[in-house]
Amino acid sequence: MYERRTTEPTPVPPPLGTIPGYRQPSDVHIGDFVFLDGLYLRVRDMRSAGTAGRRVLIFDGHSPWVMKESATTYRPVELL
Repeated sequence: MYERRTTEPTPVPPPLGTIPGYRQPSDVHIGDFVFLDGLYLRVRDMRSAGTAGRRVLIFDGHSPWVMKESATTYRPVELL
């Protein structure tokens, strides 16, 4: 039988030493973290997807992802 959840699931904390920011696809950099599929994935490489408003982000161990709109990303402090 279905039981209603009494508490919200514990959110996954962002990577240590990072600062969140709501960034456009054109403002994402290699080394930033993106929350995707329940994981914080570090951008290893990226490609243009035809316009400045779209980027193909490439991660280690995960399929590429097309970033089409603004999203919250986490930038390591040493990259600021």
